[in-house]
Amino acid sequence: MVEVRGLKKYFKTRKSGLFDSPGIIRAVDDISFTIPRGSTLGMVGESGSGKTTASRAVFRLIEPDAGEIIIGGTEVHALEKGELRRFRKNMQMVFQDPYGSLNPRMTVGGIISEPLRIHSAAPRRELRDRACELLNLVGLGKEHHDRYPHEFSGGQRQRIGIARAIALNPGFIILDEPVSALDVSIQGQLLNLLSELQEKLDLTYLIVAHDLAVIEHMSERIVVMYLGKIVEEAPGRSLAAEPLHPYTKSLMRSIPGLKPEKHGFTALRGEIPSPENPPAGCHFHPRCPHAMDVCREVYPAEKKVGESRVCCHLY
Repeated sequence: MVEVRGLKKYFKTRKSGLFDSPGIIRAVDDISFTIPRGSTLGMVGESGSGKTTASRAVFRLIEPDAGEIIIGGTEVHALEKGELRRFRKNMQMVFQDPYGSLNPRMTVGGIISEPLRIHSAAPRRELRDRACELLNLVGLGKEHHDRYPHEFSGGQRQRIGIARAIALNPGFIILDEPVSALDVSIQGQLLNLLSELQEKLDLTYLIVAHDLAVIEHMSERIVVMYLGKIVEEAPGRSLAAEPLHPYTKSLMRSIPGLKPEKHGFTALRGEIPSPENPPAGCHFHPRCPHAMDVCREVYPAEKKVGESRVCCHLY
């Protein structure tokens, strides 16, 4: 099980003047969630909502300012540098850019076997065989072992990244926009592969994406982030069928469909405010069609509605 409690990550901005104080960007502002073993939690929101920062703080690629991160009973937030490096074999990450995340100077076999060498997880004489096994597991072949990343398509490069991520048999994998840079047909193949690997290897996923269709397909539960905060969490199917928060409803209405309709899709009005100077009260109220006076003054408390939890004064 993965449990995150009260996670915060703030960034200081440069002073705009000699006598000005530096500003503070609340990229992730006190979020909490749990992921049962073997399941998938989706994290969705507009660009600038804080979802990628949250995932990297959970992985400790960037250090959180506050909060607890517990993975498989281990308090990851409390691990020192050496302990964290040893614990890395239990959690891995698949990045958005399938080319930028692979070393162009290394062969595919070297890339996949590098985690095994670093953690002494396999004898040197067995590295090639193990790398070929992993390539087969993600739909590639042993003939790809000695090739370089530039010789592959985007979808194949992402398969290589997935093979590297599962090399050490981790229990938890973070998927940061894993298919957003790929063609739609390739996206489906990669999502099916991830689902197969999850079932076969008993993996726990945190998937971050802005595509609600991808999130709904993969996730048992979904959290919706807005300006560094979770505004709604619900089972995947419930969120798609009956979203509660006005922001979630706006996101669902803004998805273009394949079938043209008389009025097309409804774009979400306005832009996400700056996290350096968020609106008072509910952060979404300047864009919300249901905003009331209380929304402009008080941030809504979290409320449980059925199997969902939502932060909105309408409930």
